[in-house]
Amino acid sequence: VKAVASAGRKSAPALAAKAPAAAVVRGDDRCLKRKGSSLSCSSAVSAASTRAPSSSGLDSESELSLSPSQPKRRCLCEAIDGQQRRRRQPFGSRELCAIAHQFGLVGGDFYDSKEGRLLQLLERLPRGADGAPCALIFADPAAEREVFGAVAAHLQAAGDSPHVQVLIGRSPRLPPLLERCLVVINYNLPSSAEEYLRRAAVVHEASVEHPDLADRCGAVMYSLVQERQLGGVACTKIRELLARARRMAKGDASLGGTRVAALDSALMYLANDYDDDGEDDGEGDEDGDGEEDACDCNHCCSGSLASVSLHAVRPRCAATSSSAPSVVAAPRVEVVRVPLQALTDFGSLAPYIAPRVSPEQRACTLICLHNMYCHTPWDGYEHMFALPEGMGSVRVVMVLATGSSWHDYPDVGSFSGGVAWTDILDMDSMDAADSLIERLVEHEVALLGGQGERLVLMGASQGGGQSMLRFLRSQRRLGGWIGSVCHAPTAPHTPVARDPLTAAGRSMANLAAPVRLLAGELDTTFPAPLVLRDVQRLREVGGFTDVAVTVQKGMTHEGPEASESLPPELLFLQRHLPSMVPAAASCTSRPASPTASS
Repeated sequence: VKAVASAGRKSAPALAAKAPAAAVVRGDDRCLKRKGSSLSCSSAVSAASTRAPSSSGLDSESELSLSPSQPKRRCLCEAIDGQQRRRRQPFGSRELCAIAHQFGLVGGDFYDSKEGRLLQLLERLPRGADGAPCALIFADPAAEREVFGAVAAHLQAAGDSPHVQVLIGRSPRLPPLLERCLVVINYNLPSSAEEYLRRAAVVHEASVEHPDLADRCGAVMYSLVQERQLGGVACTKIRELLARARRMAKGDASLGGTRVAALDSALMYLANDYDDDGEDDGEGDEDGDGEEDACDCNHCCSGSLASVSLHAVRPRCAATSSSAPSVVAAPRVEVVRVPLQALTDFGSLAPYIAPRVSPEQRACTLICLHNMYCHTPWDGYEHMFALPEGMGSVRVVMVLATGSSWHDYPDVGSFSGGVAWTDILDMDSMDAADSLIERLVEHEVALLGGQGERLVLMGASQGGGQSMLRFLRSQRRLGGWIGSVCHAPTAPHTPVARDPLTAAGRSMANLAAPVRLLAGELDTTFPAPLVLRDVQRLREVGGFTDVAVTVQKGMTHEGPEASESLPPELLFLQRHLPSMVPAAASCTSRPASPTASS
C-alpha cells in the first residue's frame, strides 16, 4: 500500500518491487493474459505483485503488468473466477448473518468527511504480524484520488500500515489471490444488492478459511453512506437484503437473538427516518443559549457541588410502616455524588466528600460511572449496592460527567444505529476524563489505607468503557472491574497506536484481577458478538486471566424487554461484588476517618 500510494501511475514492475504484499487494481472489465511467468492486464491503470501462495495454479512469483491493449479477449480472470466458484463455500442469508455489517454516516454539516472516516478506519485496522487480516477497499473511479489521498496521509502519519488492497470500479473483478480478507470497506455504497453480496462473499470465504482469525478480529462489511443516499434504490435493496437475513436469523434458534440484534444495529442506519429531524431545529432554544442541552437532573438543577447520603437495606418505606429502617441503624451504603469537573481541585473538594461511615465498618469502595446522558440511573436504588449481611458497608462514589457524557464522539452518526465492529472513540477526551478519575482513585485508595484491592471500578454503557480504561491503565492493584452493556476501550475502537493493551510500558498490575461484564442478547448498540470479541482480545492480547462475560437473554441496551423494577446491572453487581471484597480479617491499617463536614 505504501508503494502504491506513493508511486501513483508508475509501472507495475516498479510497484511490484516495492510493495510485494499489496495490490491495487482498477477497471471493471480488465483482461489478463499469460505471458511466460507474468500476467498482463488490459484496461487496468495500476497493479502490483501479490507474491502470495497461489491456489489457482499460477506461479507464486507472477506479476501483474500493464498492457494498454490485448488482441485476444480470452480472459484468464474468468478461469480464475471459475476455480474460485468451484471451491467457494455456499453463501446465502445464513452466511450473511455471520458477518458484522456496519454503516458509517458521512458528509454534510454533521458528519465526518468520507476521507476523514477512511483515515479513522485505517488507524484501527490490525497490522504488523503476517497473520493479521487483510482489508479490501472498494471505491468508484471518481473517488480514486480521495482514497489514495487518505491512504497516503495515513502512511505519512503512521510508522507501520495495515494489510490493505484497493479496488477501483463500481463492480471490479476480484484479485485471484485474496489472503485473510476479513474486512471490506465500501468507500462508495455498492450499486446493488448483488454487488453487496458479491463483496460480502469475499469476507465469508476468508472467515471459513481462517476461523480463528475471524473469531478474534471479526468478519466485517463497513459501508460509508450519505443521508441523501438512504432513500435511493441501492440503499433500499441492501436494506431489503439484510432484512431477509434478519428474518431468517429470527426463525433459526441456532443463531440466537445476538445475530438478530447485530443485523438490527445495521438496519437502523438505513431506516431513512431522518427527514423529520429538521422540524425540531430551533425549537426549545429560541434564544440560542444552548440551555435545552443542559442536564435537568436534581443534582444539576440544584447546583450541587457534592453530596453524601447514607442508606439502609430497606428503601422507600412508608413513615408509618413497622418495617421502616431505624434512624439509629448502622448504614450499609454510603453514597457520594460528585461532578467530574470538581475533581480538578481536591483541596477544596475533600471536606465535602469525607466519609461518614467509620473505617472499621467500611469493607470496600466502589467508583461508578453512569451511562451517557443520564446522571441518575441508580437514584432510588442505592440500597442495591449493599453487601450481604455481616460483610460491612460499602462506599459508593458516583461521578457525574460534564454534560452527562464522558467523552466526545467523532462518529455522531453511530447514534442512529449501533456499532457491530468499531465504536470510533475520541481518545483525547477519554484521556482527559481518565486523568481526573485517576486522581479520584488515588484519593479513595488513600482513605482505604493504601489497599487498592478494596476498590472496585464499575460502569454502564459509555461509563463502562471509560471506567475500564482506568482499570486497564491502573498502576495499582485493584479489586476488580464490573461493567454492563459496554465494550472494552481497545482496538478496533481506539487507534492501534493508542490501544491500552499494546501501549509501551503498559501496566500489568491487574492482569489477575476479576473482570465481569454483562451484555444484552438483544443489544443493538453494542451487539454481543462485538463484546465477545473484545473479551477474547482482553485475554489473548492483554493477558487478563480472570475475564468473564454474561450474555443475558432478552436484554436490550436499555434493559430487559419485559418491564422490571430493578436495574439489571445492579443485580449483576450483587452477584459479583462480594467475591471481589477481601476478607474482613485482611483489612488492616485502616486510617482514622477524616473530619466530616456538612
